[in-house]
This record gives sequence, C-alpha cells and structure tokens, in this order.
Amino acid sequence: MSNDRVLEPDLKQDSSVTTPLPGPKGLEQIRESLRALTKALPQPEDVSRQDFNVDDIRLRLYKPNVSVAGPLLVFLHGGGWIQGDLDTHDAVCAWLAFSAGYPVLAVEYRLAPEHPFPAGLDDCDKAFSWAVANARTLGCDPARIAIGGESAGGNLAAAVTLRRASRSESQPLFQLLIHPATDLRGVAPSWREVQVAEITLDALSVLRHLYLTKPEEIENPYVSPYLASSHAALAPAIILTAECDPLRDDGEFYALALAKAGVETTVQRLLGLSHGFMIRPITEPAIAASYNLTGQLLQRYARLNGY
Repeated sequence: MSNDRVLEPDLKQDSSVTTPLPGPKGLEQIRESLRALTKALPQPEDVSRQDFNVDDIRLRLYKPNVSVAGPLLVFLHGGGWIQGDLDTHDAVCAWLAFSAGYPVLAVEYRLAPEHPFPAGLDDCDKAFSWAVANARTLGCDPARIAIGGESAGGNLAAAVTLRRASRSESQPLFQLLIHPATDLRGVAPSWREVQVAEITLDALSVLRHLYLTKPEEIENPYVSPYLASSHAALAPAIILTAECDPLRDDGEFYALALAKAGVETTVQRLLGLSHGFMIRPITEPAIAASYNLTGQLLQRYARLNGY
C-alpha cells in the first residue's frame, strides 16, 4: 500500500491520538535508530546462521554448534509492529539459541503502516506453518515446534496460537511471551502505575493508529489476545514480564486468563528490568541473568512437552 496513511492521517479515526504521527522520514528515523542501537550488541560464539526466503518472508535459522535434535523455537521480534527486522534482533535470537541449546527460527514479517493488520500476523502464521512442514529439513521434529516473541512479537505469537486453535490445527509445543502486548485498549493498571517516557498511552494510541485500519479492530482477539472468548486448549505458556514496564499487567493478566482456562502457564516478573531488556547488552549482569533464566525455561518446556 502507499504511505498515504502516514502522510495524511485521519485523526478522526482514533480520537485518542494526541501525539503527532510520524511521516515517512520520521518513521525511517525510528527504524534506523533501532538498527543503530542493536548493531553493536555482543554476540555468542559458535552459533551458525542460515537464511531462507518463503513467499517473500525472510527467515533466519540460528543453530548452536552444540545443540539437541528435536525442538525449534520460531521467534517473532518486537518493535511496536512498525519496526524491527532480522538484523535488529540478530543478537537476541543468537543468544536465545545459545541459551536454549537448540535452534531458533527468526521471522521478518511485514510492518505497519505500509502493511497494516493483519499482514504481519499473516506472515508469522505462514512462517510457523512452514516451519512445521519443513521441520525435518531444518533438522527438527515437526511435533516439537514452539513459538515465541517479545513485545509486539509476543502479541503476534499469542495471536498465531489463537488462530491455530480456531482452525483446529496442532498447537505449538509451547508459547514464549516476553513482556507481550495482549490488550491494546491500554486499560491495565500498570499503564498508569509505571511511568516510562517512551511507552505511554499516547504512544500506544499512535501505534494503534499505524497498525490498525479501523478502531474497532482493537477488540479483535488477534489484535488483543486477552479479549479472546476462550483461551482453553492453547499451548503451554512461558510469560516473562518486566517490573518497570507499562505493559507488565498485559503479560500477567494474560497469564491469569490462560491459567483460568486450564492452560499450563509459568509467569515470572523480572525485577528491576524495563521494557525491551532483550536488546540491551548481555554484558550487563541483569541481562545475562534474564537470558540464563529464559534458556532454562526453554530447556525445561522442551523436556516437559515432548523432548
């Protein structure tokens, strides 16, 4: 689609928008800032990479040199649905593979506003199905394919899981949701209790405007997974939230909804951490500890659910 939605936004579509929307140059600056921020992140040794292109969806497979056969984690990057790619989250996926001890498949899905909902979700859905169908070629077990993501990627991972349930398709081995956005209404208490300059209700309104084409899509369960009519029979979930994060309750409330529906759920709040901690240097002790914990949980859930 064209960039008309960025150049001439109709603010009447969403009366909650009070922050100016970025034009094409501003949007590219936002994207370039993330690329610059993540370019020099430390990388683990002994993790190989292999790129694929599936129907114009770029994928990258990360394999630790010492890995177990079987599990695979399909990982969806964050970035508010408007930024991020394989390169911005290269270190993140490499460290996940290194920490888990098995492969990670990263997905570069289409971004808003050029490609609004459900384009990115469609790409993630297709990529996960491709991973299942081609698991043996990747050296993995098709029955042991998990899905995960951070922030907007956590939102998309939860949505793919719900979509597959609606189609009566096999569930992921488990879902890893790292400080996910699960309710785009922005009504959870932590949105007001935690004050972070870059993550505000105004910022959420801007992202909604860029990601969605109609305000009523906010209540679509594939946009706000917390609002799904049923969370029963979904894949087991690992949900990690950050203490200093306005989205903290999004993840924790979703964990409660899953548990109430009978879904095996592990939820842990990471004290002292803020939103986006995965793209901070692993040389920081708290970040290293978060990756160690995530790796342990990934190993544990691979064992409990088939490995």
